[in-house]
Amino acid sequence: MKAGEINERLAAAKQAKIKVYPCRNLRASNIGHPCERYLYLLITRWEEQQPHDVGLQNVFDLGNTLEAHTINNLKEAGYEVITPTQWSFQIEKPLITGREDLRIKDENGELIPVEVKGISPFEFGKLNTVCDFLRSQRYYIRQYPAQLQIYMYHFGKMYGFFALTNKLTGETKMIRMDFDWDMADELLKKAERIYKAIKDRKTPDAVEDMAMCEGCKLAHICGIHRGIEPDVELDDELNDLIAQKYDLKKYVDQYGEVDKAIKNKVGDREKVITGDYLVQRKCIQKKSYMVPERTEYRLQIQRL
Repeated sequence: MKAGEINERLAAAKQAKIKVYPCRNLRASNIGHPCERYLYLLITRWEEQQPHDVGLQNVFDLGNTLEAHTINNLKEAGYEVITPTQWSFQIEKPLITGREDLRIKDENGELIPVEVKGISPFEFGKLNTVCDFLRSQRYYIRQYPAQLQIYMYHFGKMYGFFALTNKLTGETKMIRMDFDWDMADELLKKAERIYKAIKDRKTPDAVEDMAMCEGCKLAHICGIHRGIEPDVELDDELNDLIAQKYDLKKYVDQYGEVDKAIKNKVGDREKVITGDYLVQRKCIQKKSYMVPERTEYRLQIQRL
């Protein structure tokens, strides 16, 4: 038995699970997608979707295991968790279907909807309020609140929760979202626009954010290409590092300002004792030297 053979069989098993499923109406899980053109094509030409790859299938399967882990975390904390085997629903006009993950009982015995999401360690620390979802750079995170709003609208609940579980540590945290009639109303109007476009056979405009076009499983039939040059390599991990750099820049600026203030405060004094520190001013002579000729590369980073 060889490791390579095992790896091949593992990949083949995941490949066998990959299927393109019919999508004949809007769903709570996709109604928040920013591109109405995508949602239109998803319903009218679903069979032409590009199937996802083995890597994404592994992500989906991991998400299923995280849901069970999240439920166990809630039960360990003493909450009563309801997980029915069949909890599908549909809103008739406009037609939107969905399926809740679970509900927990609040202090009054009311069953509160909970949407479970497995989140990367980088995103987990940044998501603490509903506003954080809506401001996320990742469109699929921005669409999560719409899903929970549809649940609350259909079942008449005044609030619900996201149960976010860190994919690295297994930690679970809850984020409450109150029902927002304006958001729900806009989602219903959006659904009406898409169904009207389907009836009129008039394809809606595409979303303005060109970054969303890359990796879209319907891009090949969309008819609109705003993608980047084919020799540009996509790298999500690098994207996260650059985002961290922008987040930390403000602290670099603050460090420089405070460091300058400290030097001005010390002035010409050789030694100063504060409540917690000993500060010593030393003179260092630097020798001049010639820099040898060399080739340097600098990175120019622009926000898309």
